[in-house]
Amino acid sequence: MSVYIYGRNPVKAALLSGKRPVYKLLMQKGIQGAVVEEIREMASRIQLPVEVMEKRFLQKITGDRAKHQGVVLFCEPYQPVDWKTIRNRVLEKKNGIVVFIDSVEDPRNLGAIIRTASVLGVDGVILSKAHSAPLDSEVMKTAAGEMEKLDIAQVNNFSEVLNDFSENGFWLVALEANGDKDLWDLDMIRIPIGIVVGGESRGIRPLVSSRCDFHARIPMVGTANSLNVSVAFGIALYEVIRQKGGSRCDPEK
Repeated sequence: MSVYIYGRNPVKAALLSGKRPVYKLLMQKGIQGAVVEEIREMASRIQLPVEVMEKRFLQKITGDRAKHQGVVLFCEPYQPVDWKTIRNRVLEKKNGIVVFIDSVEDPRNLGAIIRTASVLGVDGVILSKAHSAPLDSEVMKTAAGEMEKLDIAQVNNFSEVLNDFSENGFWLVALEANGDKDLWDLDMIRIPIGIVVGGESRGIRPLVSSRCDFHARIPMVGTANSLNVSVAFGIALYEVIRQKGGSRCDPEK
């Protein structure tokens, strides 16, 4: 079964990664630009069939709300990795960061979290299958191509996987509006960290929360008492990286 990816950066990333079979590229008549030319060259290099069509036909394929930017790629669905692959690789590092996403249902939030996780250099993302947005074209578009660069696992036994990471030396930090510690009061410098975030309406499920070592809040002023999950995650990840020295490029960190 094939799916489609739309948007210039997601399509470019899928062609660059070579992680999954690709079948056909649709391009809008008359589109131009540096990324468009790169996509054309990559398609030609791998002899990928290309069809040129009017914008309205592409819009009919992707839906009225989708911003396809004139390119649509038909390919195999994204294949998540086994969570143990992430665990085993991260355990070889001194100071890993893994993200655990519990029941995030909005594909734009999920895509934004994945994009932030990738560009800031986390070592892997583990999703709960329950009440989670599928890894579809909308998530890929919001992630702007970063999904292809990141190891992502989907699991049914989410709390058990958290237990495994905890037993292997990870500190699990739950981001919760009513957490009992300010995020920056935690000492996360030398310990492998798992950042746990929850869904838009229900937050982190109680069983999942009970598996976490710390329940951290982001101090806020004003009348708002919560942040969008992807915004909160970005703040938390930046703080973890700041404490760890600010660089995720050194594999020894």
